[in-house]
Amino acid sequence: MSNSFLIFIVVVEAIIIIWLASKLTQYKRIDQLLAANKAENTHGPAKARNGSMSQGTSSDSAMSRSGKSLPATMENQESGILVDGAPEENIEEAKQLQWVMARCRYAEFYLEQLDDDYERGQFRHIIDGCVAKARKITDPFFNASALHSIILLLDQAGWEQYRDSLLSEVADDIVRERIEAELVSPEEA
Repeated sequence: MSNSFLIFIVVVEAIIIIWLASKLTQYKRIDQLLAANKAENTHGPAKARNGSMSQGTSSDSAMSRSGKSLPATMENQESGILVDGAPEENIEEAKQLQWVMARCRYAEFYLEQLDDDYERGQFRHIIDGCVAKARKITDPFFNASALHSIILLLDQAGWEQYRDSLLSEVADDIVRERIEAELVSPEEA
């Protein structure tokens, strides 16, 4: 190798090292900002006592100091969206909804083979598990959405009686209207 090629490699490596060092300092600054933001959020109730926070946040911190729990409907401070119950509870129910929807997608593979007793039993087992999981969901929207997936699957299978009994359990009017609009009418079949 020639000396000029070696010098070129050394210069390129030096540029890469300088670039990486600048990125490292940027990441350190970001970590410091995040740590400062986290510390600011953990010291929120102290600021609320001093009156430097907004009305809604100070009332939330006042409730936490008094030992009372937050109301069933609360405002998510980051997004401004009203949610029912504790956010952790909604996450768990959303996971249950996803589980039901995934199992319903899986059960679609059995639709073509419902004339076989074994396949019909497997399909029924999946549906019964989904219905049991959906009935455990307390949030009306998540419950109705879980039932929505099951009802459409039962409609595709031609199990109208079971479908109609589940449709009567749907508490959310908007979801019920959507389900009724999606059901296959006898004229279309």
